Amino acid sequence: MVFGYKSSTYQLKRQLQKASQWFQTAQFEKAAHVKQRSIEIATYLAVADDPTNEEKARIKAEALIRDFNTAEAYGILQLYCELLSEGIHLMSKCPPDLLSYAVTLIWASSIIDLTGLRKTR
Repeated sequence: MVFGYKSSTYQLKRQLQKASQWFQTAQFEKAAHVKQRSIEIATYLAVADDPTNEEKARIKAEALIRDFNTAEAYGILQLYCELLSEGIHLMSKCPPDLLSYAVTLIWASSIIDLTGLRKTR
């Protein structure tokens, strides 16, 4: 039993790999969304005639920052999944250096709606 997981380490490793792939895909999608929002903001700021454009640009910028931060968080969680999936077969008990990664993924599984990540809980 690794990390309190009652099934085999192979199944846990597969779930972590699936979660890693999902995070990678989601990160690319968010990055594309950030690029698109950047263009929209530039368009709003380029047209200086309408005073509401500046307010629209501010609102879009807030969403852009939120999407950028989410993409970065997905990248970090993907790295954690990869580290745990590679090291899972080498141990019978979670070493202290990987414990923080496991705890972070458990916490993230309660926030992110991802079946593979929930199964690793």
